[in-house]
Formats: sequence, C-alpha cells, structure tokens
Amino acid sequence: MYKRKGFTLIELLVVIAIVALLMGILLPALMKAKDHGKRIVCGNHLRTLALANVLYADETDGWYVPIMDRTLGDNRYWPSNEKFRELVGYKPRAVDVEEGWHAPEEFLCPADIISKKRMHDSQWDNWISYGYNLTDWYFSDWFGIGYAGHRNTTVPRPAGELIFTESHDWWLWWWGANYEDGWDVLGQDTITPYKQVGCDGPTLYRHSEGVNIAFYDGHTAYMKKDKVWSKYAWDMGAPGMWSTFMNYPPSPPEQSRLPKP
Repeated sequence: MYKRKGFTLIELLVVIAIVALLMGILLPALMKAKDHGKRIVCGNHLRTLALANVLYADETDGWYVPIMDRTLGDNRYWPSNEKFRELVGYKPRAVDVEEGWHAPEEFLCPADIISKKRMHDSQWDNWISYGYNLTDWYFSDWFGIGYAGHRNTTVPRPAGELIFTESHDWWLWWWGANYEDGWDVLGQDTITPYKQVGCDGPTLYRHSEGVNIAFYDGHTAYMKKDKVWSKYAWDMGAPGMWSTFMNYPPSPPEQSRLPKP
C-alpha cells in the first residue's frame, strides 16, 4: 500500500523562502499601485473643486469663488461659501458650527492622515485636505482686507495659475511649498508645527513626494515637489504658477490693482 510522504524540513524551508521572495517582489508593486490609486482619487477631488470654481464664475459675472469675503460678515472664507459648496456637491447636514471649515469625508484626500483621523492641532483644526492659493494677497494686510479673490479678467494665464492644491489648512502660499524646511522635516503633521518652522500655508506632498494641483481654467496636474518649489525661483522673485504678478513680491501700486467687487 502506497504511503503518502509529507514535506521534508528542507522542502518546507524552500517553499517558505520562495513565498517570502515573491512577497518581497510583489508588495512594493502593490503598494505603488495603491498609492497611485489614492493619487487618482485625490486628483479627481481637486478637479471637482476646479470645475466648481469655473461654474461659480459663470454664475457670478466672472468672479471666481473668493478665498475670503468679509463684506458678507465674519468668517466668510471659501470652505463655507454656500454657493461653492453646492457646486462642489457637498450635501448639507446637521453638524456642529465648524462645518464651514471642514470637508465631508468623501471629499478628503485618501492619503490625508490628519483629516481622515481628525487629528487635533494645538491651536487650529482644519480637516479639509486642500488649500486655496493666497500668494497674491499674502504681502498685504490680508486679514484686514474685506475681499480676496480674482475675476476671470484678472488672471492672465488661467491654464498656468494655481488656485487649489494639497494642504492641511484652508489657505496656502508660495513659500509654504518649500519642502526643504516644511514637508521633508514634518511630513503629515498638523498646522502649528508648520507655522513654527516658517512654512505656514504649506503644500503637502502626500503622493510619492508629489502633489495634485488645480488651475483656474479647471484642469489639474500632478507634479513632483522639485517642480512645485524652487529656491532659485524664489530668490529671483519669479513666482510662475504661484502668482498672477510677473515679479514677487509685488510693489504697493501692483497690489492696489488687485480686483475688488
């Protein structure tokens, strides 16, 4: 009668070694595919914001959604703009009074650990994943002005001007894209640590050291961090996609030409 033999110890060790080798080969590829999927979902969220902004301008005589509009009262910033939230597709719901600072979970970047886990900052909480580019107004008294926002006639290159990108705050600006002082040191940390290293309003490179960007014309693009931030460009005052001004910082007369409704 045939007696079935089991694996020998050597055969079992060989099988385990082969499985471990296959896992070592496949896991990085699977992780890369997972990260790519998150990047695509994030890009779709930003495309939704960008297209909602274009639709907003169509309905408001060319005015894009303002980053802030204090002519309507206190705390009137773009995340709480009711018309814009409706165009984006946020569903009204009975939540706490801070709803205007936060985005519904389905509109968060899937790689945004801070917002998804609702990790508290020592001073400010924004669970939103995306910030609005405040660079054109940053050197003004932007907390003292009543209105900050462009019209379609004041953005000379809408396909090349950044409006939204990945952050953990509702606003961001050019220096905040400085990954050498910010992202490379802090990664996915909360708001206050970034402010403490001088990188308030940061860009967060959550996707393989790159970031999704939405432009005024409604399109989006993925860019690696070294294409988003250049210390040389900063030193030369050449903001590129970060500002509608050719040179930065703009002079007071240039600042005075920023649109006001």
